[in-house]
Amino acid sequence: MPGRGASEATTFAELPAETLASTRADARRLRRARGVARLLDDAVELPVVRYRVGVDALAGLVPVVGDVLATLLALVVVWEAYRLGARRRTLAVMLVSVAVDLAVGSVPVVGDALDAVVKLNRRNVRALERDLARGE
Repeated sequence: MPGRGASEATTFAELPAETLASTRADARRLRRARGVARLLDDAVELPVVRYRVGVDALAGLVPVVGDVLATLLALVVVWEAYRLGARRRTLAVMLVSVAVDLAVGSVPVVGDALDAVVKLNRRNVRALERDLARGE
């Protein structure tokens, strides 16, 4: 099992999906969850400041519709976690994160700024990766 502590999340993210998944189909699901989280949280690098934001923060600029679409994409990560057999507690934490992201993200300006800074989808994928590593 990879190291523990602060480097744990980075270590899991660096592991190939096949290492944490038991089948090729599960590895595809984990790669899909990672890809959606990357799209939502880190898809675009802002010029000059060189900071990455995702579709979640950008979609929030379109009132209501953008936040709903970003939430639907975030639920893809939760759905893949469910299909991978994540524990109920992990799924509950992920769903709460998505709900908080929707609630806070719907607040004009402040919600968009928080979406750009707080990477809840990456956090959900890290929770899934930890859950999968425990199952080994």
